[in-house]
Amino acid sequence: MADANLRAIRESLGVSQEGLARRTRSLTTRTVANAERGKRVTYESATHILEAINELLAEAGKPPVTLDQLDFHLY
Repeated sequence: MADANLRAIRESLGVSQEGLARRTRSLTTRTVANAERGKRVTYESATHILEAINELLAEAGKPPVTLDQLDFHLY
């Protein structure tokens, strides 16, 4: 999934922002929304989102994505 878009992936999996945040077990819905809008997130938050997305992708039988592919704005 080159140049993956977090929102597009999440929606293709049928998961809400809240559902993704819950899947991380540590982030808020606001953090997920900020990441989707291109706002800056910490590296730690980005990796939590990445792990949750890749778990969901694996469950759906789809290939994983990398942090670089999601193009987060990190600080």
